[in-house]
Parts: sequence; C-alpha cells; structure tokens
Amino acid sequence: MFCFPELDSLSDAERRVECIREIFNRDFTIDGKIIASSCSIGVAMYPNDGDKAEDLISKADIVLYKSKLQQKGHFLFFNDSINKQVKRDYILDAQLRSALTNNELTVVYQPQISVKTGTLIGVEALVRWNNTLLGPISPNEFIHVAEDIGMINDIGRFVNKQSMQDILQFNRLTNSNLRLSINISPKQLMEPLFVDDILNTAQDVGIKNQLITLEITENVLIVNVKKAQPILQQLKDSGFKLSLDDFGTGYSSLSYLNNLPINEIKIDKTFIDKLLTNNQSESLVKTIIAIGKLSQMTVVAEGVETKEQYERLAHLHCDKIQGYYFDRPLSLEALIAKYK
Repeated sequence: MFCFPELDSLSDAERRVECIREIFNRDFTIDGKIIASSCSIGVAMYPNDGDKAEDLISKADIVLYKSKLQQKGHFLFFNDSINKQVKRDYILDAQLRSALTNNELTVVYQPQISVKTGTLIGVEALVRWNNTLLGPISPNEFIHVAEDIGMINDIGRFVNKQSMQDILQFNRLTNSNLRLSINISPKQLMEPLFVDDILNTAQDVGIKNQLITLEITENVLIVNVKKAQPILQQLKDSGFKLSLDDFGTGYSSLSYLNNLPINEIKIDKTFIDKLLTNNQSESLVKTIIAIGKLSQMTVVAEGVETKEQYERLAHLHCDKIQGYYFDRPLSLEALIAKYK
C-alpha cells in the first residue's frame, strides 16, 4: 500500500502508478534466482473517493480486484461506474444465494432443427433467472457470479435434473426421441463427483444417456486438457454425447478434435453473423463443416437469424441449426404446444 500526499492532479497520480509498475517490471534476484513479476494496482483519490483512510483503502482494494479481473498487471482508478457495478455485484451475490430455494431459476429450451428434414431433433437447455428484486438477469451476468461464490455446481445440478425431467416428459407425450444438450461449465466438469452426479441424475430421472449431449467450451481444455481427457472419455463410455461449443474461436481447436472423444462441434455465432457479408467468415464456416464431416462429427450452427443464412448453411451441408430464425428459447409448455 502506498499513500502519496498532496498530489497536484490525476495525471500526477498516474505518473506515480507508472513508477511503481516500472519497479515491478524489473527482474528480482533472490538467492541467485531471477524472478520476473508484475503488479496490478487499484487507486482511490482524496477527497472525491472519500475523506477517511478506511474508505480510501476499501475503494482502492475494490478497484484492485476489478483490475485483476480485467487483466493482470494493469491499474484502475475508482469511479462511479465501478462503484455501481460493485454494488450490483454484491446484490447479485446475495440474491443468487437464495435463488434456488426461492424457485427463481427456470430452464428454457432452444430448438435445434435438422437441416436435411427441417424438423425438430433436439433442444439446448438454457437457465434463466428472474429475481423478485432485480427482475430478469442475463446468464452472461450471473453465471460468473455463481462460479465466484461456489454456486455453479448447485445450479448445474438443478439444470441437469430439471431439463432431463422436462425432455423425458416431452418424449413420452409426443412419442419421440428428442435430444437434450446441456452446457457444462469448466468448474462443474472438474468437480471430483461430476461424472457420478450426472450418471445418477439420468438414472433417477429415467432418461437414456444416449439422448443427452454435454456441451463444453474450449476454456476447460485450455486450463487442464490432461485432467479433462479421462473425464470426457468416461462420459462418452457411459453413453453421453460430447459437443465442443464455440468451435473455431480458440487457438488450438484442431488438436482437441484429434485427441478428445468429441461427437459434435458448434460453429460460433460470430461466424454466422458474417456468413453472407464476409468471404473469410464463409471460408471458415466451409472449413469447419468439412472438418466435421471428415471427423465423422455432427456440425451445429448457432445464432441463425435469417432465411438466407439458413439456406446458405443448407447448401454447405451443415447438419443442425439453432437460432431466432426458427425459435427463441421456449418453456416446456410452449415447446410441447408448438412441436407435439
């Protein structure tokens, strides 16, 4: 902690910050060993951010945390925008802890359409949170909070059980074999009891493992591919299908296809958005579909929003499509009413 009295301006404070960063950017030699380091910094300014030492220290600590989340080795000054976000994060944290017991979480289903037949063949389960205090909250906002406070496994178990029960009900009512895709976070997958939990849930519900696809993102593979590989193999050996979400956005996707038991790849929405307007995006989509065919994997296009995109993907022989062109995510009741 540094305390600099009588700074003349914000730019003067920034110069002090750069001096501190410069010190840490130099190598340290300790007991003959060279150690490289860096530092993240949070800054609070008197009197705008507080007139007591405790307030200034607290706010500097808050932006230090935010600085590390954004990018380690950088610095942030406390401001109103960060203050509002921190306050919202605290509220989200408190409210999310009781979301399950208050029955505020629900599961909706994004239809997946066969390109060849134009019929519904699967759904992707998506969790939604409607809080009594804050209203509807985007998964993009609350999922990372759930991971930070250790609730992601509880939420994951809820989604797994609820979605399996719902799709089993759909299949019985419609005499069909609709497939279910469930997103699995890296923290869920790495839990020691994850495989046992999901196997027991499927068995208790009475749904066939073969109807369930577990979607993982490349993040989990980047973090620890050696640990993930045997877990994924165990899941595949148990009958589950495995899907690599957001394919093409990572730096080593091809190596994963060669070394991991993947059944399906999903083309990221960012490529589909530019499919008809950007030659490079179209070439990438063609390549991903070709890779899928050569590897005997199902290829799914996400974020299809227009007829023209659908027709182009059909021409390229993509296997499955999902997106607003067909349907927004639906409740179980709406799914049954529309597709029975």
